[in-house]
Amino acid sequence: MSHETTTSKVEVKWVEEDVFVASDGAGHSVVFDSGLSRSNAHPRGIGPMSNLLASLGACSGMDVAAILLKRKQKLRSLTVEVSGQRPKYGFPKPFTEVRVLYRVGGGGLDERYVKEAVTDSMTKFCSVVATIDKGVKVDYSYALEP
Repeated sequence: MSHETTTSKVEVKWVEEDVFVASDGAGHSVVFDSGLSRSNAHPRGIGPMSNLLASLGACSGMDVAAILLKRKQKLRSLTVEVSGQRPKYGFPKPFTEVRVLYRVGGGGLDERYVKEAVTDSMTKFCSVVATIDKGVKVDYSYALEP
């Protein structure tokens, strides 16, 4: 097994109050807002913890789509619903449980391939899951849709 590493880097800049913009080296950006600012009734970006859930959904969704397409499945839709439970009070408020539901639609999908894709993503391939998996219970399921 190789012990070579790669480095990921982002830059996060404060804009004002609770608003930050994160950018990668390729020029892609995400706007973050805690939603707690008193002067801004409408948050202008996603919250950091919601973004963590979104990152898990995107990472795993990319795996599942790639696996199903490689298996020549006629994938027509894939929605990954991710929810996280965390304490209401105190600090910090880490997720203690995460639930992931894959809604998979397509013509004549083979359920064993869907199950394999979801399981392989969650247990082998998704780096976000592997990162948060320590101490966080992560449950996942899938539903085939017409």
